[in-house]
Amino acid sequence: MNTTLHRSTVRRPRAGFGPSRLALVVLGALLLTGHAWSQGSTEDVSTWLRDGSFYYAQGDCALSQYFYQEALKRDPENVVAMVGKGRALACQGAFGSAVETFRGAIEADASYVPGYVQLALAFQNQYVADPLTFASRLADAIEVLDRAEGFAPDDATVQNTKGIIYYEAGDLEQARAALERAVELAATNELAERERSVIQVNLGRAYRDQGELELAQTAFRRAVVLDPASASAHNNLGHVNFRLGDCSGAEYELSQAVSLAPASLSAVSQLAIVLFECGDVAGSIPHFELALTLDGAVFAPPLYTYLARAYLEQGRIEDALRRAQQGALLPPESAEAHFHLGRAYVARNAAGDDEAARRAFERALELDPGLAEARSALDALR
Repeated sequence: MNTTLHRSTVRRPRAGFGPSRLALVVLGALLLTGHAWSQGSTEDVSTWLRDGSFYYAQGDCALSQYFYQEALKRDPENVVAMVGKGRALACQGAFGSAVETFRGAIEADASYVPGYVQLALAFQNQYVADPLTFASRLADAIEVLDRAEGFAPDDATVQNTKGIIYYEAGDLEQARAALERAVELAATNELAERERSVIQVNLGRAYRDQGELELAQTAFRRAVVLDPASASAHNNLGHVNFRLGDCSGAEYELSQAVSLAPASLSAVSQLAIVLFECGDVAGSIPHFELALTLDGAVFAPPLYTYLARAYLEQGRIEDALRRAQQGALLPPESAEAHFHLGRAYVARNAAGDDEAARRAFERALELDPGLAEARSALDALR
């Protein structure tokens, strides 16, 4: 069950699965897993459910949806298949269809807790995707979970999901209370260690955002112990270690996170920043360079500015200027980005660079009149 605290990520099927390609993949999958088209309606439903779950875990959501739909053809009231199909729809971004599917599961079996949990998460996804249109969805999610809690008061997944929704709504006190309860219940609900690790990560984030860094550190450490293969647990522990002034601990945990999830922009960029801020400027550069190749980097302009600063310290002026220009151009504008752009122009000191630096420092002061470094740099050009 994907119940991490961060905004839910929409899984997408692998590229290249057009209609004809998908047909070939489905046929191959059926043969590999023991299905045969000739078996048709006599095939055991559990096999279709198993394969739907398998392909969902692999991120092949369209294929997962197919298998769950086949299960439903054979057993239309199977709530496990309904919820599985709903999850497959949600991970393709079809949140409206997912909501209706989860509602159908609840109607078929009002005591099936995963139906409520997944409906609440689908509501959250709708809110995240379009907060204006779906402004009431977080309240709807809590109402759904209250209903589930009415007949399953000691279910850890319900409490964990409540914590997720309250966190999304910015109610950290309620999120913390729900997640602390989830941690208590998880020990007796026979949840897998990986699931318990996720709950600890969620609780740690709530503590962190309340400024309770030592409690957050403890929660993240427990998450790592429960699931050493969790990049999220290592990533969050590394971040809070850094905030507590433990550079070596932060670098170790973030390195573990990057090893486990080398394409994670969060892990790679946080490792780069920690190395930079802890004094290993040269060591930070390869990680910043990698971070800027990852999906989502253009939405994190401070990474470009950080890399520009690292290049400046290493004497790579042209590289620094190029990255500083990018950091200053990408929205949202920041005073710091323009300040370091001005520094790069000053360092290059070519024809016209003094004027370009002056404009950059002036723009920095327009954005933040209290930025003393920009004021001093501007005065030095006069």
